[in-house]
This record gives sequence, structure tokens and C-alpha cells, in this order.
Amino acid sequence: MTIHVFKTAIALAACTSLGACALWKQPEVQRGAGSDVAVYNTNQLTPAQYTVVQHIWTDQMYSNVRIPTYANVDEGIAALKDQAAAAGGTGLINAMCVDATGYEPGRLLCYGDAIRLN
Repeated sequence: MTIHVFKTAIALAACTSLGACALWKQPEVQRGAGSDVAVYNTNQLTPAQYTVVQHIWTDQMYSNVRIPTYANVDEGIAALKDQAAAAGGTGLINAMCVDATGYEPGRLLCYGDAIRLN
């Protein structure tokens, strides 16, 4: 009886952990897909002019485990634009890159909102 319970517990733990890993897999994003995505400052648009499609890096489940970091702002903004395009956005607003010291020294964490103009 004890062996059966032990085997069941191991099987359940394996299925749970493997399933969770599948949920955290980052979606494939075509590099350069964001070349048509415009970056806006918050004072360029009013909220009535756009709809937020996705909060990049904070909406995804895997952001609780891993968030990509970048060597410089240009690389980070390019990745945000690619993610915005993949989410169906035509623009990017509230884009920001901050120092990742404490998470990954010498790198930047970047995030923003993918938007679609109304």
C-alpha cells in the first residue's frame, strides 16, 4: 500500500512540474517583426486614442520565473517592439528600461504596454 501511494505521489509531482514548465515556455517571436511598431510618449496620446493589447513582460505567466534582460536600451526597445507586434499591437507606450542590479548585474529590465490605435 505504501509503495502504491509513493509511486502515485511521484507521478503526480512529475506531471505537475512538467506541465508548469510547459506553461512558462516563452512564445517564439519573429525578430524584426516590430519594425512597424511606433513608440509613443505618454503625453502624445490620450487613453481614448488607443487600447492596451498587452502589458509586455508582466502579463505573461513566466514573468514570475524569468524576465529577459538586455545589454542596452536600444536592444530592449527592439525586443519590446517585437513583442508588441506579436501581440497584435501597432504601438508601444509606457516603455521603460531600468537597471537590473540585484537580478542580473550589468543588464537592463525593459517593459511597456503594447497598444492598438483606435
